[in-house]
Amino acid sequence: MQVTKRTFLKGLLATAAAGGVVSQASAKPQADLPAKWDREADVVILGYGGAGASAAITAKDAGADVVIFEKTAQGGGNTAVSSGGMMIPNNRERAITYLAKTYDFANSQKDQELLEAFVDEAMKSKDFLLSLAPDQKVYIYGHAGFQNIPESDAIDKWRFRTPKGQKTRGGDMLFNNYRYAVETVRKVPVVYNARGLQLITQNDEVLGVWVEIDGKKQAVKARRGVVLATGGYEFDDNMLSNHTMGQKFHRLGHPGNTGDGVRMAQAAGADLWHMNALSCPLGLVVPGLKTALQINMLAPSYIYVDQDGKRFANEKMDNHTCIYGVNVLDPIKHRYPRIPCFVIFDEAARVRGPIIGGATSGYALNRENYKWSKDNSAEIEKGVIVSAPTIEELAKKINVPAENLVETVSRWNSQINAGADKDFGRPLEKKGKVAFEGREAPVISRPIGDGPYYAAELYPTIRAVRAAINSVRFLIHSANRSLASTAPVNWVLCGAISIKVPPTTPRPAYSEESPAEPSPTKPPGHN
Repeated sequence: MQVTKRTFLKGLLATAAAGGVVSQASAKPQADLPAKWDREADVVILGYGGAGASAAITAKDAGADVVIFEKTAQGGGNTAVSSGGMMIPNNRERAITYLAKTYDFANSQKDQELLEAFVDEAMKSKDFLLSLAPDQKVYIYGHAGFQNIPESDAIDKWRFRTPKGQKTRGGDMLFNNYRYAVETVRKVPVVYNARGLQLITQNDEVLGVWVEIDGKKQAVKARRGVVLATGGYEFDDNMLSNHTMGQKFHRLGHPGNTGDGVRMAQAAGADLWHMNALSCPLGLVVPGLKTALQINMLAPSYIYVDQDGKRFANEKMDNHTCIYGVNVLDPIKHRYPRIPCFVIFDEAARVRGPIIGGATSGYALNRENYKWSKDNSAEIEKGVIVSAPTIEELAKKINVPAENLVETVSRWNSQINAGADKDFGRPLEKKGKVAFEGREAPVISRPIGDGPYYAAELYPTIRAVRAAINSVRFLIHSANRSLASTAPVNWVLCGAISIKVPPTTPRPAYSEESPAEPSPTKPPGHN
């Protein structure tokens, strides 16, 4: 089958991190063929987060027979533990200009047709999301993450408004609406505890997929295509070490993101691109939790310093891109001097409120149900935050040169008192649009005042890896690293567009034995 990029774009856009289609396209032949199929469907979807749900909705509405396989005990993935936001452009041409610039400054490979297709579909997201469930409302809660790039005003961030009387919010609110649209309205069967193992291919065609359901290996035939919506690879240490630079990564999102779909597609012959594209704020590690928590200082009297006790960046970096502010290798001393780095703050900042601020996303908050103390006292007791009566003593506790830290704090205070951060340009007060309205205090920078003084280690805390498969012959493409701050619009768009494949001539079965018809009402493992 000959597939050009243009014909591909007419019917398909996907990311491995958010959803991709593997259909009647060239693939590496595999010998592990089933003697018979255990079940079949037109569209087989691996992964039940926002991408898988979007693909299921769109495929079902197009008349396809659909089944979803989810490897964990419940759906949601990163979508459900996110803050539930979506990037929606308000002007097509200006949004394309803005997003194209993000590719350029990142020196990242760009496909203009793909970018335009992304924007065209993103502009439909509001209507699509409001169609998921009745009586829902959405609102703008933020804007583009890179406000210094021209045309950033073309980007808004939207999310569902929690109805009165309900406590559900953010990602759970978003995924509850997905679940309603998939399971209640469209009756799409979802099989849980079902992990995708290997794409089944023969003669340059993807026929289906091997799935392990409650420990039993089963062959699932896909008459029209397989959608890979299995998440990124942030919980696979080997893949992180092979594809990214840095060390001591922690994670913010769902532990189910272990790179399954990337490995399956690669094993079947797909190419990869943008494997080092990370959405990665800085975070704090609390003993006993599986995941970290994102720092979000609302008090203005704080700074970040490296292991030499020196500031190294404007602390108001877009939180999705903080990894690029700390991922610096010292080739002389053979170390990463900013991993970990430290937040330094005063007593006024401690009593101002939790140093995770208004953060609402993350597995620790939404699934491990961690409650950060209002005055940070519990985290001091746990050792997450250390305190000392003087800056000198604080420096000794975090093992940085005391003279450097004292000088750094003094320099910060003198510059802010004089009216400007001349070193890195951190603003004194909020001006104009920001990435997250409501999570930005009106006062951003103030001198570090009276003690006691406090410090906490900060680590790269991956929200999502934007790993992607780039192979026209596999009908899989991806968003660029520059779109790292657009989640979960990637999940919405790529899952939905990925299944818009024009009708194809049915494939002849390679086996004479007909598969058993699956039960339409109670698939194996359905909860």
